[in-house]
Formats: sequence, C-alpha cells, structure tokens
Amino acid sequence: MSFEHRVDRFCEMHPEAPRDLIVASRLLLRSARLLRNHIERALGQFDLDLGQYLVLSMLAIDAGEPTIPSELGVAIDATRTQMTRLVDRLEARGLVRRTVSTQDRRSLELSLTATGQRLLDRAIPAVHAAYAEAWAPFGESGLATATRSLNKLHQTLAALESDRA
Repeated sequence: MSFEHRVDRFCEMHPEAPRDLIVASRLLLRSARLLRNHIERALGQFDLDLGQYLVLSMLAIDAGEPTIPSELGVAIDATRTQMTRLVDRLEARGLVRRTVSTQDRRSLELSLTATGQRLLDRAIPAVHAAYAEAWAPFGESGLATATRSLNKLHQTLAALESDRA
C-alpha cells in the first residue's frame, strides 16, 4: 500500500486530519532521509558520513580560529555524545586534533590536520555532485523557490521551539 493511500485511509478514519499538511510533512521528512543517504553514499568512498564531513568542512573554514566541539554540535544538530563519538573517530583516523583551549583549560579545541584537509579536498567534489544530482529536477528557479519555502518553514519551527524553551 502506498504512503499516500495510507494517509488517505487515516484521514477517512479522522476527518478532521489536515491531509495536505500530513503529506507535506511526511514527504519532507522522508526526502531529508533520502537526501542524507544519497550524500552519504557519495561520501562512502572516503569512509566518511555526513556529520564527519560537516565537521571537517567547518574546521577548514575556521582554520586558525579556536573551534569548540559544542559549537560544531549546534551547527550540525548533534548532541554532546554524538559529537564526542564523531570527533573520536575523526581523531583516531588522524583527521582532526584536539588540544586544550588557550582561553579555558577545561575546554578542548579542534583543528583540522593536513591529512584531514587532503581528505576533505577529495570529498568536496563528490558531495557537490551529489547535491547537484539531488536538486537537478528543480532547476534554478525551482531551487530558489524551494529554498525560500524551506527557510520560511525553518524560521517558523525555530520560533515555535524557542517559544517552548
């Protein structure tokens, strides 16, 4: 049974259900998962997942500036535990280095190693190609419209979350 057929059956049982909102929400969540999988397949040849790639790319941008793991966690929507595991794996591969913060001895700072930079340089084109392939059906104007719509949704949800906190 198809996804939309199941939603239709649910809405028959619950006539007050906002069918279009349910379909749009489920499609967005499913598409996000598929997009992540698509990008991670492209990263597979580098033995990286999307979180690791994002950390490497952010450390490359921050080169020369102190980067605290918790700040990166916020940027990639990762918990402290997830960040610790992620950084542990990257450090074990020699892609990042942890050092004690010069401002606060209780904190750690992260930096990208030369090995990490070389791997990132090889991975970037594969990720960009995966993005382009995934979004190609939209065309340039469709992508701009989708980006505006997703930004509006993100702002709304962020405000709702902020209000509840």
